Amino acid sequence: MEFFDEIEYKEFDEAEFLSQCMQKFPDIRKKYNLDEDALRRAEQNPTLESFVASVIEGCTEQGILEMKKKLPEWEKEREKHRQKFLFCGIMCFTPFLRIVDLTAEAVSSISSYYEEKCGRLCAKLEQLEHFDEVIRSKEKLANVGDVPAMLFLGKAYEKGKLGRLVDHEKARSYYQMAKETWEGDLSKRYMDWLEQAVKDSGLERIGRLGREYIAGSFAEAARKNPNAKLKHEIKWLNKAIKAGDGWAAFTKGNICFYGYGRWKERKKEAYNNYIKASESKESIYPLELEKMSFDRTKSIDYKILEAYLRVYQECLA
Repeated sequence: MEFFDEIEYKEFDEAEFLSQCMQKFPDIRKKYNLDEDALRRAEQNPTLESFVASVIEGCTEQGILEMKKKLPEWEKEREKHRQKFLFCGIMCFTPFLRIVDLTAEAVSSISSYYEEKCGRLCAKLEQLEHFDEVIRSKEKLANVGDVPAMLFLGKAYEKGKLGRLVDHEKARSYYQMAKETWEGDLSKRYMDWLEQAVKDSGLERIGRLGREYIAGSFAEAARKNPNAKLKHEIKWLNKAIKAGDGWAAFTKGNICFYGYGRWKERKKEAYNNYIKASESKESIYPLELEKMSFDRTKSIDYKILEAYLRVYQECLA
C-alpha cells in the first residue's frame, strides 16, 4: 500500500473532460453511422427509446455530465481494477512514473461506455432495417392475395414482433383481409376448380364437399354423414394430387381432417395433404394447417389463430 501512496493524482478537470468528450464522441457516432438523420429516425421509433436516449445524451455537454452520473457501478469497478492492474504493470517496468491523470481516465471510461451504447443502437437499427424489409415483402404479398403473408402480418402486430408495436387494430385488419381474401378470390377459384373437377370426374359429391367447406358447414356435414362412401372420390383426388393439383390435395385434406364418411379422421394424412396444397402452384393455405401445426408444436401462436377464427366465424354467421 505504501508503494501506491507515492502516486501523484492529477485532479479532475471538468472543462477539459467535456472538451475531450465533445471532440471524441462525434467520431464514435460516425464509426457507427449515427449521424443526425439516423438519430432522428431512431427517435421516431418507440421501440428504440431506451437505446437512443443515451446516444443523444452524448451530443451535449449537459448530457455528458448526466451520463457520467449514471455510469453503472459495475463499470466503475471494472475500471478501478483495470487501472490498478495497469498501474502495477507500468510501475514494475517504469518505477519513476507517479502521475495519474483523473481527467484522462474519466474520458477513457465514459468513452468506452458511450461506444457500447452507440454499438447497441447501431445493431438495433440494422436489425430493424432487416425487419422492415421482411414487413415490406410480406405487405407486397398480402396486397396480391397471399393469405400466409396476411396471417404473418397479423401475428407481427398482435404480438409486437419484428420491431412492430402491439397494434390490435392493424392485426385485426390483416385478419380481416385474410378472411375477405378467402371469401373473395380464393373461394371463387375453389368454386371454379370444383365445377371443372365435377365435369372431369363425373362425381357430383366432390362439388358438394367443396361448397360445404366454403359455406362453413363441412364439419357438421361430416358428423351427419358417418357412413358416406367416398371410394371413387378419393381415387380421383389421389390421381389429381399425384399430378400436382393443390385444390385436390386441399379437398382430400378436409376429408381427412374432419373425418367425412367412412374415411374417418386421419390427421396425419390431412396434414400431409395440406402441406402439398400450400406448396402447390396455387399455394393454398388452409386454416386447419395452422391448427395442426399448433397440435404438433404447442406454439403459443394458437391464440392468434383463435382470434382469426373468431373473425372468420363472424363473417360466416
